[in-house]
Amino acid sequence: MNGRYAVVGGAVGFVIIMLLGMPAAIRHVSFFRVRQVELVGVRYHVPREIIAELGLLPEQSLFAPAGEIEQRAMQIPGIIGARVERRIPGTLRVVLQEQMPIAFAPGATGLVVLDADASPLAYDPAATGLDLPLVEQVDSLLVRTLAALRSTDSAFYWDVDVARRGGGGNSVVLELGQELVILKDIPTAREIAAIGAVRQHLSLQERAFEQLDARFDHKVFVRLSGA
Repeated sequence: MNGRYAVVGGAVGFVIIMLLGMPAAIRHVSFFRVRQVELVGVRYHVPREIIAELGLLPEQSLFAPAGEIEQRAMQIPGIIGARVERRIPGTLRVVLQEQMPIAFAPGATGLVVLDADASPLAYDPAATGLDLPLVEQVDSLLVRTLAALRSTDSAFYWDVDVARRGGGGNSVVLELGQELVILKDIPTAREIAAIGAVRQHLSLQERAFEQLDARFDHKVFVRLSGA
């Protein structure tokens, strides 16, 4: 019995050592050279620029250490997650998670893309076709207001053209075409839902409004168009 266990254990050990050594051994086999790179999750970056940043060699092996590629991907501004997958014989699949853009703001040389913390993102609006609400200035109150809308009611968020400061305090004015929505501060999910319900009710009745004033607790005051 003891001898049998020793033989089985040795065989398993041999198989494990062989499997662990395979990636290093086949790393130089041309059959497993990377022929195609798939980028998954890329919406706001220019794909060819990401490929360049990954630093893949002309003779890159599919079984080269994935961690090195993932580390290079994580150094790209705006990338917050990276995972490398392999598809034999020669497809490298790079799954990326990008920082979500929330708003445009005026910059020294054009529009600047901002994330939910009002920090600039190195995204090129012209190259990626970004379409975002505009804030009148780099202002965390305005950007966080838009971020709250996007996470709670994306349809409402995409209707916003411009977000700007109101007349006093932390009030925010949202411009939706010719319509205005006034908030007392960064809205809660409940407040966003209440505004959405009013907008939906007016839409079903085919009644246009000039202004929704949601600065008061549990109330939304409506000024209809032409009133």
